[in-house]
Amino acid sequence: MTPPLPRGAAVFLQAHSQYRGVLLGIARRLKARYGAEIHLFVTNAEQAAHYRRGDGEGLFADIVPADLLYRACTEPVTDAAAVRAAARENEAYLGLTINELAMVDRHLGRGYSLAGFYHPRSRMSEDTGYDGMLHGFNRQIEFWRATFDAKKPALVINTAKIPSLIARRLGVPMRRLAASRFRNLYYWAHNEFLESDEIADAFASLPREAGLDIEAPAEGHLQARAATSRSLSLAGASREAATILLQRLYWRARGYTKGRSYYMRDEIAMALRQYRDMRRLQRQARTTLADLEGKDFVFYPLHVEPEFALQNLSPEFFFQLAAIAALARDLPAGTLLAVKEHLAAIGRRPTEFIDQIASFKNVVLIRADEHGQSVVRRARAVATITSSAGFEAAVLGKPVVTFGRHNVFGFLPHVRMVRDFADVKRALADALSPAFDAERARRDGRRFLAAMAACSFDLAAFNYLKPDIVEDATVEQATAALVRSLAAGAASPAPRAEAAA
Repeated sequence: MTPPLPRGAAVFLQAHSQYRGVLLGIARRLKARYGAEIHLFVTNAEQAAHYRRGDGEGLFADIVPADLLYRACTEPVTDAAAVRAAARENEAYLGLTINELAMVDRHLGRGYSLAGFYHPRSRMSEDTGYDGMLHGFNRQIEFWRATFDAKKPALVINTAKIPSLIARRLGVPMRRLAASRFRNLYYWAHNEFLESDEIADAFASLPREAGLDIEAPAEGHLQARAATSRSLSLAGASREAATILLQRLYWRARGYTKGRSYYMRDEIAMALRQYRDMRRLQRQARTTLADLEGKDFVFYPLHVEPEFALQNLSPEFFFQLAAIAALARDLPAGTLLAVKEHLAAIGRRPTEFIDQIASFKNVVLIRADEHGQSVVRRARAVATITSSAGFEAAVLGKPVVTFGRHNVFGFLPHVRMVRDFADVKRALADALSPAFDAERARRDGRRFLAAMAACSFDLAAFNYLKPDIVEDATVEQATAALVRSLAAGAASPAPRAEAAA
């Protein structure tokens, strides 16, 4: 049997603070069992120093700060024509524009957060010009291409957008740790869109009546919700503002790069604005589930912006207000569109964003403290881009209208994908049709969840808020799942949206 990794193969691992203990444990096992050379990539020199201090065992072949992008953005551009020509060559190599790369960057792509205008500004977002941005991406792409050429990795794990694109072009397997949105399960995604063909294959191979029932909201979601809720009270906002002030002053005194990133005044202002905007939202969004008793409605949960789950997972469509307008336009008479704000987005929205949504006569604003899963269960259908509510609806057998093209549940028959605004009316008509086969959808949803579980591994008691605490048995499960995934299919397939084009 061919091993999933050649002996002594190079493995690229991108550091991730939330999953630090899990990823380091996997790296140790890959080195011990396959003699893998682990090349760790970090975001800055301080992070590199941190990992070097902790690497007494000699786990890493090297620890490399992959930070050329932001440093190069501030370098003077003396030949703009050459920079632009190099950028076009890089676009041809990667198969997408530099602007698409910028879109998923919270600093250089700040303008693409259309419903996140008050996300804090940074020195990179404000001081980088157009040619400086192109130059920065050229340098970053050049760095990664040279690194792939020199080290010739056999596997890349958890890498960012540019190395993921290069890996796919070169046929190098890529795996990314992704939450299964069920219990504390995770799976190994095959690309930066968190897709995995293994899930659809498992669904097809399971017996028709196989299935699991969705339970309480996923553990990771509950942890994040609790942490966010604490920051929205007056005490929480004040505490957050004070913490930011002290922490940033400390970072600056120590000379840390992260202390010179976001403008401190913007971060403090957002912490205080969260309290103000929460109070305002409580006056605007007053509809409860009890108020919707006996009424037909389609549920649209708002996304945070900027957020990996939006700009990165749905680069083809990230226009939330346009989606709401299209849904409101095409809903039949008597059916409402129920919109609910995301707690983590409070304080980031443009001033009149919620007022604009409330202007639609067939739109109601649900209280932000209503649990999303409860709303999903009551809705006739759910419309989404990439939200957890779309996943939950798919599992529960609810009709789903999705503007995102990379959702792992997108292959299910009761999910309608919108590729054009002209598709919205037909998608809603299908979702709300009396002929909708609810029984089959429920059966398929339960079977889909069973397929997700079959492709997943359990991180058990692991809590991403305490990333260094992880049991050996948990790491062993994650490693075994990675090995199985690699054995099942080495190369990372093209994203579904590209394959369908």
